[in-house]
Amino acid sequence: MTAQNKRKLDNLENAQIWHARLGHIFQDRMKRLVDSKSLKLDNLDNLPVCESCLKGKMTRKPFVGQSTLANGLLDLIYTNVFGPLNTQARRGFSYFRTFTDDHSRYGYVYLIRYKSKAFVRFKEFRLEVENQTGRKIKTLQSDRGGEYLSVEFIDYLKENSIVS
Repeated sequence: MTAQNKRKLDNLENAQIWHARLGHIFQDRMKRLVDSKSLKLDNLDNLPVCESCLKGKMTRKPFVGQSTLANGLLDLIYTNVFGPLNTQARRGFSYFRTFTDDHSRYGYVYLIRYKSKAFVRFKEFRLEVENQTGRKIKTLQSDRGGEYLSVEFIDYLKENSIVS
């Protein structure tokens, strides 16, 4: 492309480009940048409405569902295993396991060295929370990863009447 083929952007097009480059900032913020000589534009008064900004500010009707599925403590527990972590924690922990009670939104985190120890941590968690609350875990919801599909784990859940 030669210099003759290039056309100079008018102020309006240039302002729209800078609006998008700066993350769709408000017009008053762009004016402050112009006033402080950080941005070189002539006139920002006649900027057209940005379609992307309109779509981003569209409102939706509120979700009319329950925020929780559980009626009481330990009715539904969400769990997941994360790792291996790029950096080991002290004493060689490379994974961690989370448990979140749907009713209270209270969360627990257990560090584990090996993914194979996830089942041991679940048993510890179950004993701890059932002793604290006097209630039994009813449902355990996971991503159905390998650590949740072992025969030993499934049998343990059945023995303790926990739905998976």
